[in-house]
Parts: sequence; structure tokens; C-alpha cells
Amino acid sequence: MRSKRQNAFNNAEIFGPAMRGNPYPIYHELRESNPVCWDKSLQAWIVTRYEDVAMVLHDSRFSANRIDAATEQIKTPRYRPLLDVMAQKMSEKDEPDHMRLRSLVNKAFAHMALEQWEPLIRNRGNDLLDTFRTTNGGEFINDYSVPLPLLILLQLVGVPTQDTQQVKTWCDDFAVIALNYYTHLSEEKLEKGLRSVQEFRTFLTQRIAELEAQPEDNLLNALIAAEHEGQRLSVEEMLANTFLLLTAGNETTTCLLGNGLAALLEYPDQMQRLRQNPELIPQAVEEFLRFNSPVQYLGRIAKEDLEIHSKPIKKGDLVLPVIASANRDPAKFSNPDILDIDRTDNHHFAFGYGRHFCPGSHLARLEAVVSFEILFEQTREIRLDSMLFTDLKYRKNFPLRCLEKLPLQLDFR
Repeated sequence: MRSKRQNAFNNAEIFGPAMRGNPYPIYHELRESNPVCWDKSLQAWIVTRYEDVAMVLHDSRFSANRIDAATEQIKTPRYRPLLDVMAQKMSEKDEPDHMRLRSLVNKAFAHMALEQWEPLIRNRGNDLLDTFRTTNGGEFINDYSVPLPLLILLQLVGVPTQDTQQVKTWCDDFAVIALNYYTHLSEEKLEKGLRSVQEFRTFLTQRIAELEAQPEDNLLNALIAAEHEGQRLSVEEMLANTFLLLTAGNETTTCLLGNGLAALLEYPDQMQRLRQNPELIPQAVEEFLRFNSPVQYLGRIAKEDLEIHSKPIKKGDLVLPVIASANRDPAKFSNPDILDIDRTDNHHFAFGYGRHFCPGSHLARLEAVVSFEILFEQTREIRLDSMLFTDLKYRKNFPLRCLEKLPLQLDFR
């Protein structure tokens, strides 16, 4: 019986406020003493070791479709339209539906030739960083790492400039639902999510009509035109997966940029080595992704009865593979709690693993590499301003590990 299963680490709230500042000691404890544990508050299995996380994410006995689990949490019929949109995301699909949607999205991405976007990323990044020059510093999260991926992605997708802030608001509301909907959410967050989905549907329907009448060279137009084995995306599928691309490619890159720079501030020797050896920046970005992963965990549903480390996983159970814990597993990574930009054997799970590997990973990596290149090109020194490193706070949306603020002092060249 579920009630007889032990809760994680002395009944404390896993993924709760106490873990927000630094979840890694708890992940270490769970990997060592209880790598597959039942959490009563989440009604889910927590999986923390690298090899087990890999298995859950890759094994076909686990489903990406968490809508039934969400229905158990969100019972009010009013919010059913919200779940219906969630159900159309390719990240919620198993085969063959997942491959059909992913093939259509991949074709659209291939059409865009992302390498051609590097000059735009560099120009946008330089413009944002130039705003820090007048005061020799600024707040990095909200003044750089939030607007950069948002501006790039919205232009890539084909959202008019005047709609940028509104679409950002819709995406933020949707991201809260997308990352938490199968655990527990407040009525306020559900209402905001529902309203944003309804408003975005109206916006997207109008935008599709505009592009059908007058095509443009952007991702949304490519999604409209993409065809796989004679099939195209429906309006609902386009709504859900455009939302997915905007939210996944927006917030996660914001987290990557902030977490990466914070890690270098925590390890000044690594900052200095990277400044002296900028050719290591692509390798360093992979280490940032491993060391403090933007996405902390994913969700899967057991499709049949099975066991992991003798723990009885029942058909229909929610399983949460904690990729941030897997990325700190000493069985896979040497000295995993240390930032090492010279690390080469770095097969982390920051972008997922298996069939659902993030289709926008190339864009996120490119934005991060270019951002750190221009940071070191334009500055002689980067320091944390007006607060201690231990005072840095992370946002309340736990599955997405992102700093609230990162105030900097910059010595420009």
C-alpha cells in the first residue's frame, strides 16, 4: 500500500523551500541511502542515480504522457482545456505520435539554418551588455539573460516585436503549468495558465492566418508548411508545440546563462582559466549544464508493474527522474560537486535523454557560447556586486533552477 511507503529524508518536503538554495546535499543523501524512494506529498517515485535516470528516460516501459496523473491533481472541469493543450505537446507523446510531431518540428528547425543566427545573437548580446557600461555593472538575470533568449527566439519563431512582452507573459504562465501540472498547483496559477492559453490561442490563430496570406521566413511559417508522410500539424498541435518551443527555449537558456556565470563567480580559478583560454567556452558550457542543471527533474508514468532496486513500481505510478542529481553522481563523474571546465567526458542529461532529447539544444548552446565569448571580449573582470555568493536566491518554480538576481560589477575594456 502507498501509505506504508516511507517518505524521503525524514518526511521533509522534497523540492520544497528548504531545498531551493542548494538541493545537491539532499540529492547526495538520496543517491547514497534511498536512490528510488516514494514521496507521499508528491505521490511519486524519486529516482536520483545516473544509471537509473538513464533507464527511466530511455525505457519504453515508462510513458511521457502524464495527463492522467495531472487529471488526478487537477480535477476541476474548468481547467480541462488547459490539460487538453498540454496533451498535444510532443514532450507528452509516446511513439508513434511523438515521432510524427518531432519530425514536423525538426523539419521546421532544419529550414531555419540556426548557424545563420549567430551574428544576430552576437549583436543582441553586445547591445544588452553595452547598457551595463554607464554604471560599470548591472543585474545580469533580468537585464541580459532574460531578454537575450526571448528576443532571439521570438524573432526566430516570427512574433512581431510589439507583441514581445505579452507573449513573454503568456509563456511564463504556461511554463509554471508545464513544469508542475502533474504535482500540485494553486488555483491562482491554474487561472493564469488557463487565461494565457486562451489568449495565446487567439493570437496564434490570427498569426497563422497572416502567414498563410503572406508567408515569412520564420519558424512558425515553417511549422505551418512542414509535412510528414502527408500529415501536417493541427491548430491545437501548433498551439501546444509553439508554446513548448517558446517556453523551453526561453526560460531554460535564461537559467543556463545565469547559473553558468554564477558558477564561474563561485570558482574564480575557473573564471580566470576560461578568460585566458576562450577556446574552452563550448566545453565550459557543457560543464555549466551539468554542474547546475536548469531543469532539475522530468516526469514519467510506469506503463506496467516493474522494480527498480527492489522497489515495486506499479502501473500508473508517477516517476520523477532527477536529472540534476544524475549529473552529480560520482559513479559517473569524477569530483562531481566541483566545477571543472576541462571536463571532457561530460555526458550529462541537462537536455534530457533518449527520444525526448531537447530539439532546441543547439540554439541554447549557441546562445550560451556567444554570450560568454562577448562577456570575456568586453570585460577585464567580472565580480559579484553588493551581496555575498551565499545570498543568491533561486526562483520559487523549483523544477526550473534559475536565479532571481545576479548583480555584477564589470571592468570593461
